[in-house]
Amino acid sequence: MKKAKMTTCRHCGAEIAASAKTCPHCGGKNKKPFYKKWWFWLIIILIIAGAAASGGGSDKGADDSQKIGEVSQEPSVNNPSDDESPDASNSEPVTAADSEPETPAEEVKTDYSVGDILKDGDMEIVYMSSGEYTSDNEFMQPAEGNKYIFIQLAFKNTSETKDASVSMYSFECYADGYNASMYYGGDEDLSATLSAGRSTSGYLYFEVPQDAENIEIEYEPNMLKNEKITFVYEGEKDCGYVLEGNSTPTEGALHVGEKAESDNLNIAYLSCFADESDNMFITPKEGCHYVTCEFEFENVSSSDQTISSFSFDCYADGIDCDAVYFRDDAIDATMSSGRKAKGTVTFEVPNDAQVVEVEYLSNFWTSNRVVFTVEEQ
Repeated sequence: MKKAKMTTCRHCGAEIAASAKTCPHCGGKNKKPFYKKWWFWLIIILIIAGAAASGGGSDKGADDSQKIGEVSQEPSVNNPSDDESPDASNSEPVTAADSEPETPAEEVKTDYSVGDILKDGDMEIVYMSSGEYTSDNEFMQPAEGNKYIFIQLAFKNTSETKDASVSMYSFECYADGYNASMYYGGDEDLSATLSAGRSTSGYLYFEVPQDAENIEIEYEPNMLKNEKITFVYEGEKDCGYVLEGNSTPTEGALHVGEKAESDNLNIAYLSCFADESDNMFITPKEGCHYVTCEFEFENVSSSDQTISSFSFDCYADGIDCDAVYFRDDAIDATMSSGRKAKGTVTFEVPNDAQVVEVEYLSNFWTSNRVVFTVEEQ
């Protein structure tokens, strides 16, 4: 019998299964941080090289960010917990299309408040809400005299051809001018790669002094430039914005049983099915379920080809979905010429999504993607 890989819980120190999403002893999340994974640093190197070759990847830097509107909605209060993240389900949906511009498009601004809609390069950003965060985990509590806070942001890639990325590690928090630590115990962290037209929303959590008077979160969209966008923490405030989905299917998306062919790889879409984990600590959020897609890759080139499950993204009605890692057959391999590899990717998708699509990034430099329609069988 194959022995399960073990690791140490980074919250309480107990020995747990490496595949466990949550520690059975303390309940702490043990998802390995991106910055400790080899592929994260490989992506960083590639991004730096690509940005240097294209002059930064955008004609505009953070100093050229523009406020293009403001969400017109009476604020409400949200207070997320470990079991429930804030949303605007109690109010009428407000989208960027409902907003009314307050600041002329040519006006440059770098400090933003809840409800502001801004544009930075190809990325449209909405500052959705802010507030205090209460953790239900007894092992993950702020130090005496401190508290947890959150801000919620939405990002949409408005480019028609290029990918855009946002990472939680591009944010820093300052309380009365002093750096504040990021808290990693919350749900829906703000990290995603968005293909053209796709969007995402998520939360950033920080530990700050209870008596802090001025709290600011700085976002550095381009590491090659020393330019920042600042989101001002405003206490308990919610503008009522709801991320707008897009249920238009991608033209030419592949269905189960079909194959994509290129000069380097042939990709066969083998199956798609609703899935679940046999680990009681790995369960989908309320209103969601897991979907697994199975693929076969064939190297038809004369050189080695590497494929990774991290090259896949999933979108439900155009909104980014979280990847889930509880299976032992993830599609990760380096294939020599003529060789094949088979494996799966799994995502958490909303039950009520109309169009769910999985995308494989076939070319990092050109943002070329192969799109597969999720058809649960």
